[in-house]
Order: sequence, then C-alpha cells, then structure tokens
Amino acid sequence: MLLTQRAEDIIRVLIRFPQDNPVTTAIISEELNISSRSIQRELPGVEQWLAAEGYHFVRKRSVGLLLDEPEERRQELLALLDHNKSANVTVDDRRDRQRILCHEILFAAEPVKSYYFTDKFGISDGTLASDLNQIEPWFEKYHLTLVRRQGLGIFLKGSEIARRQAVTSHICSQLSQKRHPESMQSSNNSRQGIYIREIPRNITSNVTQVLTEGEHKLHLHLSDNGYLHLLAYISYTVYRIQNGFIIENTEITDSDLSMEPEFAVAEYLMRQLRQDFKLPILDAETRYLTIFLTGIRIWPSSRRDLTTQRDFDVHQITLTLIKNVGEVLGIDFSDDSRLPSELGAHIQPTIGRLRAGIPIENPLLGDFRASYREVFQACETGCQVLSEMYELPLFPESEIGFITIYFVMAMDRKAKLARRISVIIVCPTGIGSSRLLSESLKKEYPDLDIRGTMSAFDIDSSKLASDGIDLIISTVKLDTTYRWINVNPILTKQDKMLLDSKMKLILSQKKNQNKSAKIIPAAPLSKEDVDYISSLGEGIYQLLGNIRIGQAPVLHSRDEIISHAASLFADSPEIEQHFYEIMKKRDMIADTYMKPFHALLLHGKSPDITHPCFGYIHLEPPIYENARIILGAIVSFIPEDPKDKISAPIASEIIGALLEEPELLKALRNTDDELFTSLLEVSLLKFYKNRAASRLGLPNK
Repeated sequence: MLLTQRAEDIIRVLIRFPQDNPVTTAIISEELNISSRSIQRELPGVEQWLAAEGYHFVRKRSVGLLLDEPEERRQELLALLDHNKSANVTVDDRRDRQRILCHEILFAAEPVKSYYFTDKFGISDGTLASDLNQIEPWFEKYHLTLVRRQGLGIFLKGSEIARRQAVTSHICSQLSQKRHPESMQSSNNSRQGIYIREIPRNITSNVTQVLTEGEHKLHLHLSDNGYLHLLAYISYTVYRIQNGFIIENTEITDSDLSMEPEFAVAEYLMRQLRQDFKLPILDAETRYLTIFLTGIRIWPSSRRDLTTQRDFDVHQITLTLIKNVGEVLGIDFSDDSRLPSELGAHIQPTIGRLRAGIPIENPLLGDFRASYREVFQACETGCQVLSEMYELPLFPESEIGFITIYFVMAMDRKAKLARRISVIIVCPTGIGSSRLLSESLKKEYPDLDIRGTMSAFDIDSSKLASDGIDLIISTVKLDTTYRWINVNPILTKQDKMLLDSKMKLILSQKKNQNKSAKIIPAAPLSKEDVDYISSLGEGIYQLLGNIRIGQAPVLHSRDEIISHAASLFADSPEIEQHFYEIMKKRDMIADTYMKPFHALLLHGKSPDITHPCFGYIHLEPPIYENARIILGAIVSFIPEDPKDKISAPIASEIIGALLEEPELLKALRNTDDELFTSLLEVSLLKFYKNRAASRLGLPNK
C-alpha cells in the first residue's frame, strides 16, 4: 500500500520520540498543524503500513502512541520513508488516484466515509464521484456492487468468493507491474522472497513454504503467473478466515469435486494451512480451492492423460469447438494435428475459470478483435454453441480473444501449406547440375517443396502425379506432357520471372481445386474497391521503403526518448517540435509502455505525414522506470486525413505481427533493418492478400 503524506508525517513524528515515551494525538496535531480527528482517520493506515513492514506500533488508550523499536531500527525506517518518497508517484495523477481508491475500498474493513477520500487526496466531492464512476465497472466484472450510501459510507457488496477473486486479481496486477521492494521483494527473482504488503508477512512466508513443499511432493508444475495467483489467493484466504470471513457452502454448486485430481491437491494444501495457522476445518474452502486450481495449470504436460474421464471430456469439447468454428469460417481444420493439442491445453484451465467465475484480463483484446474480426466472431459463435451443448457458462470476450489466436495460427499454417508447390528437379543424369539448381531454388524460393532429383530418362508421369508433384524443374529440355519448365543451374533473372509466372498459375489452379463446397458469391467490383486495394498496396510499399531503425544515444528519461523519437521523421526543427508535442500528449493521455515489447509505443496522427511511417530506436543502456525496463521505443505516425482508410490498419497490423512473430521482434531489437524489413514484408503482404480477398468477397482463405 502507498502512504499518504499525512501518514508519512505522523510516522516521522513517532520516530523522533524515544521508545519509552508515548506521544499523544494532541502533540502530533500541534506539530503537524492538523486536527486530531484527521490524525485519527490516518492511524489505521499508519498501523497497517508499519505492520506490513515489520515494525511494532502500539496504541494505548489514554496513554498515547508508541513506536516500539530501538534507535537503529528507527533509522532503517527513516531510510525506508526517504526511499519511498523518491520512488512513489504522487496521488495527484488521476489514474494512480483511482488505483489507490480501488485498493482502499477492496481492503476496507468497514464502510468508508466520502470525506476520508476527499481529505486524503485533496479533491472535491464531484471529482470523487467521477473517480468512483470510473472504477465501478471493474468491480462489476467481479460481481461486486459498489455501494455509496449517504450517512453510512462507501463499501462493496457481494459474495466472499467474488471479493477474493477481485482482491487476488488486484494483488497480482500490482505485483506484476511493480516488482521492486515497495511491493514485492525477491532474491534473484525467485519465488521465495515474495511478500504482499496488504497481508501480514508471516502469512505470506508460511504460505510460500507450503506451496514450495507441495510442488515438490505432489509433482506440480506451476508457471510464474500461476504461482503468483495461487500465492495471492491462499494468503488472502488465510487472512480472511483469521478475521472471521469464510466461504459458505451455498456459494458453491458443484457437488462432485471430490473426483477431480485437483481436489487431492486442495486437501493437501488446506491440511498444511490448518496445521500452520490453526484454522478450522472448512469443507467449502477446500471445494472452492479445488475449483480455483482447475483455473490455472498445475500439472506438467507429460502428466496429461486423455484416458481419464475429465480430460477425455476436455478433448471432446476442444474437437467440438474446432468443428463449430471451422463450419462458420468454411475451413476444414481436421488435418491440423497441432490445433487440438494446443487449444486443448488452453481450454482445460479455461473451463476451470468459467466454472469458478474467475475473470481473466486480456490487455490485447481490442487488437485481437480489430485485426481478426472474422475469426473472433466465428470463435464467439463457436463458444456460444459450446456453452449450450455442454451446459457451460458463457465465454467472456477476454477468453474468446485468447482462443481466437489459436485459430489464427492454424489458418496461417494452412495458408503456408497451400502456398507450397511440390517440385522434382531433373538433369541429364540426376546428379551434378541438379545440386546447383537445388541450392539456387532453396535460396530464392525457401517455401518450395523440393521432393528430390532424377534423371531425364527416368520420368514417369503417372508416378509423379500419384506423388503429388506439381512441377518438373529441369536443366534440359524435356519431351513429356507433364508440366515442366527449363531453367539454368544457377537461376538467372529471366529464369526467376518464368518460375514466378508458372508458380502463380499453379497456385491459382490449386486454390480453385481446394475451394470448399460453401462458395460465397463475389460482390460486384466497384471503383471504391479498386481504390482501396490500390491505396493499401501503395501504403504498404511506401512504408516498407521508409523504415527507420537505429541505435539511440545514451538517454536517461522517458521525455528524452520522446524527444529523440521526434527527430526520426522530421526534416526541420519546427516539424520535430510538432512531432514531439503529438507524442508527448499521447503519452500523457495513457501510458505508452508496451509490456510484451518492453518498449514505448509512441504514435500519433499528423497533417505533415503523407503515408504511414514506422521506426524503432534501441536504447543502450536501457532505462528503468517504476521497476520496468525500457529497451527501446516503437515510433509510428499516420496521416491526419479523414479520407485515409488504410494507414491505421497497416500500423495496427505491424504491432500484431510483432506480437505474433518472435523473429520479427528479435530483428527489431537487434536493429537488423534488412531482416526486419524482409520479415515485415511477408506479414504485410499476407495482410494485403486477406484484406483484398475480403474486400472483393472472394472465397475465404
């Protein structure tokens, strides 16, 4: 938790008074020139913060307040306050204020008066009401109602399960975003040193030990994210039970949980927790922990056994989903061996989360929905049918977004296979020049499926047809009715032109042969369609010819990064200042840090830009900001022109490609502009092809 300035001032006063000399609120009131009532409102926060840090704070009625620590410990506390003062952001920032407001409401033991928050943040009642309206949807997502009742205060209404889900998500979000001593301590980034400020350290420490031993004894395999969620949930569970808040049996409808393998794990963990914390035996707590465990991956992949009843059901559910989505898209996924296993591994914890009602955050949902609209809608339909067939809760959009990516990857695999042309290389003897030609083809056409070489005297047309050979590439002229082409052992420019033309024809014929029975009639071609497709192609090639990637000088702050980024596409000081103002304004509206890239995404629109631009500046050394590492900055500008319909989709597609193609991101970070441009060209041309097909109403994929 963050200290208010008043709370910090109170602690600094306590530090000055000796260990054996209590201080009254009246003295502190006079010292700080604030009312005793204001001090009383701050004391719970002071007490909670000091306890979380391991300091002993004593409040004695009619005696006063006492920091029961020796001088050396007081100096350590003073140093900690000084560190916090330099590292903490101020509560004047609206986003930070709303985060603290959400935090305070989640952990409040009783209704909180409005004036507590207006006094704490120094804001008006209207501003507080606006902030509460902003954070209310987040509570609703976890089935909690934010109640504002005059005379009583502000508080949350909802089940114990709902509160624990919200708190677990909130804690994990804070720990993931701020991995520094103020919120999370670790030794060499291990799991052993994690503690959660809001929960007494002895609870987190003991729960960590229980989980570590449980992983070893039960042969579990928890990802870092799964471990963090389990640690946060169990620690908060112990804290709530100790304070008299338990999950009631009526909150859990599943009755057959004892047959689940996670039930044995939940029983083991609850047994250890009862021993360590002297907790009562609570059947509902064990049953809900079972449901929670099904929502995260706790088993290594080698232990997944599809012969068990539950896993067989998951396998069937996965196959049903694949069939449903395939029917909507008009694509047969039955020949993709990877899709059932990869999607199935994701579906199993997804069902656990659905059953438990555990929401999942998907920060890239908007990108998924915009970039793969058709696939997203098909997955949405498929999941809805799935819910009805298997009596599952409805899939939220965040889950559908993740499922969409599995089908996008499967479609990419099918597209690559469809583009592969199978060839056989022929030379007079089957050796010699065939090797030169083979190497030349591999270099120029890496996707070509070269099945082997043979002598010109051994050609058997029926055998080639049965083997699925699309083309004979020969170094000599042939006397055969089978499709063939004559080229030089080392391909010339003319050879490549002939090959391109021949392969284009083959691909067109293969595409027609592979059309599904479900044919979508082509819409009449209009001038707008032609203009759009032409503009899209022109925009892509203009961007590919104007990519600017390079090493930045040594920079020290976010503002210096933005200032340097402004110079990438500026040809005058005035334009550079204009670009700086655009990016600075965008950065102030919302944080531009992109965690998947460990980089800033600096972008905007400008009337001085005539076509989409893309650049990247690499930072060496990197900059550390709020415990986040900034390795570089992605810079993207598009024209500020209402008539421009293609620049924004192109810019969005580049970000999507960086998320999906590890080699593309690697080339960017290595400032290998030649490789990056080459890889990006492949992605953008694929995007161009799909957009053109969609615009013209051509058969899908």
